[in-house]
Amino acid sequence: MADWEIFGQSFGLVVETIIRGILQGGLYSLIALGIVVINKASGIFNFAHGWMMFFGAMLFWQFYANDPSAQLRGGVIVLAAAVGLFILVSVGISTRGTVAVAGAKQNALQRLLSQWQNNQIDKQRFVVFLVGAIVTTIIIAVCVLQDSSEMVRASAAALIGSIVLGLLLERFTIRPLLGQPVLTAILMTLAIGFMLQGASQIIWGTVPQKIDVFTAESTRTDEEKAAAPATNVIAVPVFTFEGGQQEVTTQQELGGGTAANYRIKTESWLGRDIRLPRFLVWGFFIAIVVFVAFTLFFQYTSLGLAMRATAENQVLAESVGLQVRWTLALSWAMVAVMATMAGVVQGTGGTGVDIAVVPLLALVVFPAVLLGGLESITGAMVGGLVIGVVEKLTTIYVDTTAGQQLAPFVVLIIVLIIRPDGLFGQRRIDRV
Repeated sequence: MADWEIFGQSFGLVVETIIRGILQGGLYSLIALGIVVINKASGIFNFAHGWMMFFGAMLFWQFYANDPSAQLRGGVIVLAAAVGLFILVSVGISTRGTVAVAGAKQNALQRLLSQWQNNQIDKQRFVVFLVGAIVTTIIIAVCVLQDSSEMVRASAAALIGSIVLGLLLERFTIRPLLGQPVLTAILMTLAIGFMLQGASQIIWGTVPQKIDVFTAESTRTDEEKAAAPATNVIAVPVFTFEGGQQEVTTQQELGGGTAANYRIKTESWLGRDIRLPRFLVWGFFIAIVVFVAFTLFFQYTSLGLAMRATAENQVLAESVGLQVRWTLALSWAMVAVMATMAGVVQGTGGTGVDIAVVPLLALVVFPAVLLGGLESITGAMVGGLVIGVVEKLTTIYVDTTAGQQLAPFVVLIIVLIIRPDGLFGQRRIDRV
């Protein structure tokens, strides 16, 4: 089997490339899921998703690679308290009766006090969410104050920062457009992308940053890091030609430590060992977990059904009593967290958190979204895997970069000719 060839390439190389493509597709699926969730919840195609990924990843790096100041930590703790209050007010309120129409113009706190005075609050549920909000705030505050664990500190800060970012974007850019044509909101997401681009350049500049999470550097103690010689090499799978035959090397210069790969011993039957980038393996499993969670969320929770109803018709959803504003706010907060997760995974390998790479990943993923279907969670997962495999296989059969970039779009065009709504898309029928 080790001597087999597939279109001129060794069988072992093709197998390794397909596995790498599946893992790369896992990262693409995670990005595509964020785009699909926003479209499924609000009917908007979010062109700012790539910049949300970059912003969240840089926020993670800020707390992971640096010792934040007391003022910065204090600010994150205040934001944690605000998020806890938001959870309490938006989710913990359950009315027993119908709220007066006049109260619809009240803000959240005024509505809470009014319902409490009129005995319209399910007090047992309210207490449960009050305790949950307080515990959440305390846990996040403790995590942010950690000095010994950069991972815990950075994760807590990135979680809160991404939630706040999603809430702010929804409140001041998307919510004012409720009831307006969908195209208006889509154009607004383009403006959000440019806004996040400018803010990121002002805060962090344009220098790529490496997040040493799935690397050998991340396993060292502070003393070992100080004693070890400086290195500018990370493990990045690079296809090169040596001796007239295509081989795979795993060294490319970039700032950071040495990235750890998983090695599967298959030389006896494939003619080569399979080496898999650790950050892609973890990214794939994260994508699987998120996929299962959101599939169950949209199918079996009242909030998931409310998001689907809101995306179908915002005005009609609000007229039947659904809290469209809170639904949109929660959906944007969840998608911001998903974008941060994808940005951090990308930042742990390859080119790191690069302003020229991370935001463009969302554009690379657009074929995966359209391939699977704009409203399909399953389609986002399958589309990402297909595009990942096609992209990786192209690297060993097509010499030019242009051809490698073109291949996913060729597959997309073929699929859309056969199924215009995507592999798992829903065909809409408008009755007159």
